Amino acid sequence: MKKIYFLLPILLFTSCATVDEDTSAEDNPILVTKMVQDGDNFTFSYNGAKIVTMTNTTDNFKRTYTYSGDLITKYLDTYADGSTQTTNVTYNSSNKITKKSSTYQGVTYTTDYAYIGADRVRITDVIAHTNSTKTYVKDVYLNTDGSLKNWTETVADVQPGTTQNGTGILKNVAYDGGSFPFKNITGYTRLMDSEDMNGSTRNVIDYNNRIQYTNIPGDEWTVYHSTYEYHTNGYPKKDTRDFYEKTGTSITDTEITTYEYNHL
Repeated sequence: MKKIYFLLPILLFTSCATVDEDTSAEDNPILVTKMVQDGDNFTFSYNGAKIVTMTNTTDNFKRTYTYSGDLITKYLDTYADGSTQTTNVTYNSSNKITKKSSTYQGVTYTTDYAYIGADRVRITDVIAHTNSTKTYVKDVYLNTDGSLKNWTETVADVQPGTTQNGTGILKNVAYDGGSFPFKNITGYTRLMDSEDMNGSTRNVIDYNNRIQYTNIPGDEWTVYHSTYEYHTNGYPKKDTRDFYEKTGTSITDTEITTYEYNHL
């Protein structure tokens, strides 16, 4: 199975928020240049405030971004074995993301976004193999700043001869007052590809998502608490993230991420 790369831990989502980039230094914005996450070393290159590449030098992985105006419309992933995956991103006239799609080694990934109101989005994720299809449908609610608040979801995993159904919930996401490390990258907070990519210019401190299946044993979950160490200007230099088992009572893993910037 391929290793999926994003700037931070993985989920699928997007934003309809107005991007709140740091305008205090428009000609020289604060940008992440290096990140070490759980032992993996990442470097970042830019053209102005637009991201050009993200490279994992530990795993020999590279992501190259393409813009149309100030919107990220495509990114190309190149893996250590030489294989590639292109993800295309489309937006509506209000610059809200409407679709992401890609194919890798015979598997097709699509995410569609339907905006129901100012504070609600329906997101449909489909992972389609040759003989099976797994579909997640999320009813997502947003905070007044457009950041992720919570969601309910259904899951249908259609396999040959059987369908496995599940329901899930993301509890209210808690944020602190610090600056999201990547908030000044042009167009970046419009992409929600992880728990941290949530349309907010703040940082997530508590996240609790769990899916329970009705006709098979076993759940899916992501539960964590983050503790940040900050520079005096409010940008994080370290995130200590404790992951919990599904009930949220016992820590199962701890991930440490550190950040370096072009200037502070």
